[in-house]
Amino acid sequence: MRKLSCIHSDKEFFSTLLRQAKKRIALLSLILTCLAILVVITLYYKELYQEDSYTHYLMAKYAWKHSWLFLDIWGRPIPTTVLSFVAPFGLLPTKVLTIFISLLCVLITYRIARAERLRYSEYIIPFLIFQPYYLLLSVNPLTEIIFATILTISLLFLIHKNYLISTIICSLLPMVRPEGFFFLIFWMTILIYIKKWKIILLLGLGIFLWNFLGFLQSGDIVWLYNNFPWFGQRGFYGSGSIFHFIFLLPEITGILLPLFLIGLAYLLTQKKLLFPVIFLFFFILHTILWKFGFYKSGGYARYFVAIAPIIAIISLWGFEFLDYIFKLPKITLAVFTIFFSLFSFFKIFEIQNPALDTDHLLIANAYQYYRENIPSDSPLICASNYFFHIANVDRFDYNRYPFPCSENIDNANKNTVVIWDSKFFAKECGISREMIINLSYKKVASFISQNPFYNVVIFIKP
Repeated sequence: MRKLSCIHSDKEFFSTLLRQAKKRIALLSLILTCLAILVVITLYYKELYQEDSYTHYLMAKYAWKHSWLFLDIWGRPIPTTVLSFVAPFGLLPTKVLTIFISLLCVLITYRIARAERLRYSEYIIPFLIFQPYYLLLSVNPLTEIIFATILTISLLFLIHKNYLISTIICSLLPMVRPEGFFFLIFWMTILIYIKKWKIILLLGLGIFLWNFLGFLQSGDIVWLYNNFPWFGQRGFYGSGSIFHFIFLLPEITGILLPLFLIGLAYLLTQKKLLFPVIFLFFFILHTILWKFGFYKSGGYARYFVAIAPIIAIISLWGFEFLDYIFKLPKITLAVFTIFFSLFSFFKIFEIQNPALDTDHLLIANAYQYYRENIPSDSPLICASNYFFHIANVDRFDYNRYPFPCSENIDNANKNTVVIWDSKFFAKECGISREMIINLSYKKVASFISQNPFYNVVIFIKP
């Protein structure tokens, strides 16, 4: 009997090992498949998504020449520092690094799904990486995926009740994106609820470090406060309906939306509140910012990539609830995942055309004229970071390329070139074409798109 019992135990042991091996192979296969798809997207897209991508890329590229860029409040210290190790070598290495950061976020989210004992935890990988905007931003040097990665690390330690490490990591969020300041308030509420009073002050660690480094650089003891650009400022991007992000939900989640809504309702009814409350907090925050035009909110769907892991986890809960109720065939989840992945893969080409968009095409035409007709030693004032990218010059060398403001345009030297555009120069810098003409600048070239809201004009100071 003892021998039979030992044989039975050995069979169970090897059976468990086999199941674990199969799961690890499936997990590795999923990750490698996602990596291959991201590499294909990286090579296919020659252009980054939105002007912000070029701004972050240029900040990281030239940060080692201009150390103040590491602390810049718009660029944020953590994204600039992380990207600065590869950005000087070019755009492709920068995009590759963002791919590995996005995959790191996926693996951490998988660990959270395992910690939550989700039965189909390996499916969290496609549920996260194939959300349309997550897939697109995985090859773009923006801040949302870095924010999502740090947030998930903090959540993983929170779930494992390592509140000290979780709080310290959470304190870094303001150094990644503006929402981080609001997440400190959210995390403080959690710590109060679980009565961890002693570590609440650690939430200010990241802000303290950021301000201290700013103090060392400038001598201003309240450097962060005095340099914060958005206090009391309404955005020039405008504002909109309180239902704006509700209407954007299908675009944010893709065809995960039904599963996401079911999962959200299920978790709320079961009083498993952590993930639903994080989503609702983020959703309400951005709704308020967009409604009232605070913090220069652009109302972009891509902002929700910052909580894409939360959306993926809630959606997987939704499927598991349906599976529990209806006893779905085992193949159901695999078929849905394939369909979801294909949908999102083609969806990103709808979000961003691989060819140059109208705005950047005009800037490219303006650069071609500039290169062929204007002496290279002429001072240049331009607001488009895409222009500086294709020109491959140091955008932050303000002696050579003065910052686009009315004072610099007014006091510019003879032969200074101004490349004015109706989006960044006019809206962000507040300088109209008429203002430049009134300063006696001569118009030498003009580029107008089919889009009546965008045009580019080249001026030279006689």
